[in-house]
Amino acid sequence: MEQKEIQALVRSVLAEVGAFDGYIIVRAQSRREWSMRLSNGKFERVSTGWDSGLGVQAFTRGGATGLATSDVLEEGVGQKLVEKAIQLALRNEAIGTKQNRRIWEAPQVQAEEANPAQKVFGEIPLVELEERVMTLHTRLRGVFPEGVWQTSYRQVEEEWCIGRTDGTLVSFVVPRAVLMHQGTVRNQGKAQSALIHRSGKDATVLFEELEDHTLERKAMDRAEFARAVCAAPQLPSGHYPLIIDYGLAKGLAHEAFGHAVESDHMTESVLGEEGKLRKGLRVARPGISIIDGPLVGDWAYQPYSANGLLRQTVTIVRDGVLEAGLGDVFSAEEAGMPVSGAGRAESYRHIPLPRMSNIRLLVDRMFPLTPAEHLMDEVKAVRATLLQYGELREGEKNLLLLGYRGGQVNPKTGDFVFQCDGIIDVADPELPIYQPSIFSGKILSALEAIRGGLGEGCYDAIGTCGKGGQSVPSSGGSHRYLLMDADQQVSLGGERG
Repeated sequence: MEQKEIQALVRSVLAEVGAFDGYIIVRAQSRREWSMRLSNGKFERVSTGWDSGLGVQAFTRGGATGLATSDVLEEGVGQKLVEKAIQLALRNEAIGTKQNRRIWEAPQVQAEEANPAQKVFGEIPLVELEERVMTLHTRLRGVFPEGVWQTSYRQVEEEWCIGRTDGTLVSFVVPRAVLMHQGTVRNQGKAQSALIHRSGKDATVLFEELEDHTLERKAMDRAEFARAVCAAPQLPSGHYPLIIDYGLAKGLAHEAFGHAVESDHMTESVLGEEGKLRKGLRVARPGISIIDGPLVGDWAYQPYSANGLLRQTVTIVRDGVLEAGLGDVFSAEEAGMPVSGAGRAESYRHIPLPRMSNIRLLVDRMFPLTPAEHLMDEVKAVRATLLQYGELREGEKNLLLLGYRGGQVNPKTGDFVFQCDGIIDVADPELPIYQPSIFSGKILSALEAIRGGLGEGCYDAIGTCGKGGQSVPSSGGSHRYLLMDADQQVSLGGERG
């Protein structure tokens, strides 16, 4: 169904509300996906998917709500969904569920965003995409035959239209694509894997890779690094001056900080007090900012919330001070923060929750760094820059943590535990490599330890964020690298000293 047809359908559903003395939100979504996976020269999987449907959320005059959905996106379904949603809302009001009338205060919005894709979904036939991905996979296996390689490609296009009984109607298209190489190498009886990606709006990402082979070079570099990690020693556990790459910085900002400022988490957040955001709290050194907001063409791009509000760019931390949170229309006031259009939903079937989009951590004190073509050349450039500006901590290890492999966070206490791919001591001119260690500590201590950034901003670290049984794309980053002082509340695991 085309965007104009979806808009017309949402309008027709809203026209069937009738004399209901309440409020209605209609969400229509059409989603298409192509994905494929190759392993050692053969296709393991090629899949196509299409999903569409309607969600109707009704609110009684008192603010009780009910949601009804259908996976049929066509005329005639809307009236039944409206009736069912109203019945559920009235039933929930009768049994005393929590009520909220803030949606009546939401501003009216009317907007239609153009599809930002350069190549719309389906413009390149699936069989041609398969050929191009196979070409890239075969080439990688040829230039690095020592590894066991998997290549995957995923392309998604989501069309959304959200209408409300106050006259709001917004529609937008979210295209995204990602090409990934994953390799496993062995050395001295041990195995280590490397995963790298290249993301974009559409199939253009494949054409670019066929032209410049940027991802291929990264894959080879990371595979060589993984092989060295297999034979590397472990570090003694302790507290060290650290340099973390932007993927790990994104994980730190997203998992350990971003979730702690979402408006529905304030009662269980280290950054909340009596259910309110602790605005004005100093959480980092002056000059440090954390910003969340949509970027056009980004993996987690979403210009409007699933409640039909403009998705705002929010400066969460400004100059080291906690300034704002990510508030949706239903929980922002209770959390003591303004509404920023942060409500996101996995699909029309779900109730929107306050979520991040692209979160980035920036430092005013930034040192220039020219990205190198190869990994170890860039590590040498990091060392040279730190020496040039007197930023190497003499007499101790200065450890560069590469890669982000996920982790866990307790937003109530501020404790985090992350894993990296491997470690390099840039204080040693030999640049010795060490096995990955657990990076853990207190989030506020970690932020306080950040003293500078290396290189320009890199915001394409992507992932999938799970919350409340829903999964949505996430992304973000920082400068190419962040510098952190040693801190007694931030540790690296490994062998005991």
